[in-house]
Formats: sequence, C-alpha cells, structure tokens
Amino acid sequence: MLQATNIKKAFQNGEQEVLRGVDFHVEKGSWVSIMGPSGTGKTTLINCLSGLLPPDEGGVSIADKQLYQLSERELSDFRRKEIGFIFQDYKLLPHYSVIDNVMLPLYYDEDREQLKEKAKENLEQVGIDEHLYNRLPGQLSGGEKQRVAIARSLIGNPQLLFCDEPTGNLDIDNRDHIIDLLEELNRNGQTIIVVTHDQDVADPSDFCYQLDEGVLKVENKVT
Repeated sequence: MLQATNIKKAFQNGEQEVLRGVDFHVEKGSWVSIMGPSGTGKTTLINCLSGLLPPDEGGVSIADKQLYQLSERELSDFRRKEIGFIFQDYKLLPHYSVIDNVMLPLYYDEDREQLKEKAKENLEQVGIDEHLYNRLPGQLSGGEKQRVAIARSLIGNPQLLFCDEPTGNLDIDNRDHIIDLLEELNRNGQTIIVVTHDQDVADPSDFCYQLDEGVLKVENKVT
C-alpha cells in the first residue's frame, strides 16, 4: 500500500536534520502507529509520507504511484481522492455547516445531491445525529468535531487514512470513542497510519514504530 525509501528532511538551511533516511512500508488493511514525544519530527514524517511535504531525499509510493514524480496538479488530485486526513485541531471551516464541511473535498467533483447523500451516510457512520448536520463547527463539542473530521476524511473512499494526533485535544471519554471508531474502520478494511504520543491510541496497531533522532525503529508487532 505504501512504501517509503530513504526519506531525509532538514530545516534551517540544512542545519536541523529531522529525518535521517527513514525506510517504511505499510500493508493494505493494516493499522500502523508512529510514536515519539513532541518535537521529534512525527508530523514532518507523516507530511512527507502523504504528499504534503517533499522530502529532501528519498521517495514515497502509494498503491504504486510515485508521489513526488507527479505534477503538482496530479499530486493534489491524488491526495484529495485517495488519501484521507484527520488532524488534532480538526481543520473544519468555521463558517460552513457540518454537512458542507464533510462534502468540501469533493464539492466540485461530484453531483451535489449524490455527494450530500454520501456525506449523510458518513456522518451516520461516525455517530453524528441528523439534528447537527446544519450546525457550525463552533456549536459542536470537541468529540463531535473530530467525528465530523473523520466523516470528511472518508468522503472519497480513500485508500489510506493518515491521522496526526487525532485524539490530542480530547478528554479521555471522547478519546476512547475515537479509538473505537478507528478500530471499527480498520476492521472494515481501512488502512490507517496514526501519529501519536499516547500509548492507548497505539495499542490497537498491527505495527508500532518509534521515531528517535530522525530514525524510525520498529517498537513491536502486536499479535
């Protein structure tokens, strides 16, 4: 599903080396977690893996597509249709309703009425009640915002779901609900890559890695 080879990334004119030759692969249908404390480069790594940030060296392929050999337009289209993103801060647009936020990634690609029905199905799947569909994100709880963000991430039936600290802003109860939801998605065949510093979030993983001084190390395989 995903293969990364010799990923290197540095900032501040090459003085701050964040990733030092990362090799990484993910099998279809698996859940992989990448752990490490804040500031170790986890977000930089996931951005390189997902096509958001070109590495200085190395390559990334997803489903046999070499991401950084695509044109900017091709890469943008690929991310929008084949990759889902869940972020710690939700990244919902504040002046759009819940259902419009879910529809946005494919708003200009599909028939609006069909897309709206798909968005409703996704919202129902993640447990958002119909009476919330027309509310603005500011009228939702943190847990509800993250569920809406998950529904949005699934709108294009992505091959890969990237999650960057998806429970970092949530209390324990809402964190556990999101973990349960990700587990359900994974059981249904969704491939998931999670960046986290929370061991409870990483526990359901098939594989867990530790990012340490720019090097990715296998911590354990969950059996």
